[in-house]
Amino acid sequence: MSSDIPAFWRAGFRPFFLSGAFYALLVLCLWILSLTGHLEYDTFIAPSLIHGHEMLYGFGVAAIAGFILTAMPNWTNTPPLSGLPLAGLYSLWLLGRISLWAGTSIPFVALATIDLLFLPTLALMTARVLYKAGNKKNLMLPGVFMVLAVFNLAFYLSEMDILDISSRTILEASISVLILLITIIGGRIVPAFTRNALRSQGVMVEVSAPSKLSMFCIIGTFGMVLGDLFVSVNWPETFSAFCLILAIVQLARLSYWKGWLTINDPLLWSMHLGYLWIPVGLLLKSYGLYQYGYFWEGALHALTTGAIATMVLVVMIRAGLGHSGSPLQSSFLLTSALIAVTFAAIFRVAQSVYEGPLSVPILHISGLLWTIAFGFYVIHFLPIMLKPRLDGKPG
Repeated sequence: MSSDIPAFWRAGFRPFFLSGAFYALLVLCLWILSLTGHLEYDTFIAPSLIHGHEMLYGFGVAAIAGFILTAMPNWTNTPPLSGLPLAGLYSLWLLGRISLWAGTSIPFVALATIDLLFLPTLALMTARVLYKAGNKKNLMLPGVFMVLAVFNLAFYLSEMDILDISSRTILEASISVLILLITIIGGRIVPAFTRNALRSQGVMVEVSAPSKLSMFCIIGTFGMVLGDLFVSVNWPETFSAFCLILAIVQLARLSYWKGWLTINDPLLWSMHLGYLWIPVGLLLKSYGLYQYGYFWEGALHALTTGAIATMVLVVMIRAGLGHSGSPLQSSFLLTSALIAVTFAAIFRVAQSVYEGPLSVPILHISGLLWTIAFGFYVIHFLPIMLKPRLDGKPG
């Protein structure tokens, strides 16, 4: 890798992780300003849908891109995407974000077209590298990216009244796609990191779930994506039972990973805690479908603010440290960030359950904790992302 390339463009985790964390702050602040009436602007899409869309397709997808672009060189023994190709790919993500907040200043078709460019490009680029390297095991990941791209297209078609399915339903299914990615990737890295850390401490225990149980979790979560689209509206009680069974299976899988042995390592217990939000969210989803007949707010935020945000944050921290040549150790800022995102999820779920005069303050506390979590990440990693690796290696 040429030393002429600025450090920020030497590996995918640098622009995508840093921008993803900053964008998580921005979207949350804009949403709270909109909720409180301090921000009003003309838009083709309802602000609540923009908030949900951008937390998934802005923040979440940036983290996915940073992860896959950083992991692929290790999987394929190829150099990381860097320089102008990386800057070009990043520009597609950034232009998509700008287009969503441009309101009615650009035509809706142009807005949608711009935003729809990134995911297919990411999928094709990563699939090409994986296929040429013979790494067929991980080709499912570009496939999942294409599913997200199709759902993003469906979102815009729904907003144009071309597709007879609600935009919210499509976003709910998109949440399940991200949970599927966590189920696949988390199922690899959480037990592997836990096993390695425990062995380094002289603790020799089995940390693997039965393969059939893991496969059931993956297939079941894929089934949940289909259920969000085609079952939940017409047969909510049936889908409730499905989510309950899947919650129990996911919890059983997690129990094999022995997270209680990682309590002294924030970079490990936070991964287990992030995965724990999946069965918790599924239990709440099951309850909401049975009680109310839809995917209610408490379950939605348990899976997003809880599972997705926590897993994204800890993976961004671990990858950011490891691939910048920094010691794989937490700091006061990073541990505080992991604690803050946990309590942001707790307060956000609690606000969905609680009905009373403190509802709005609880929501604001959750927003403040979210801001602390990703603000601390940005503060810690901004100087790191702008400098070459400490060990002199590429990336």
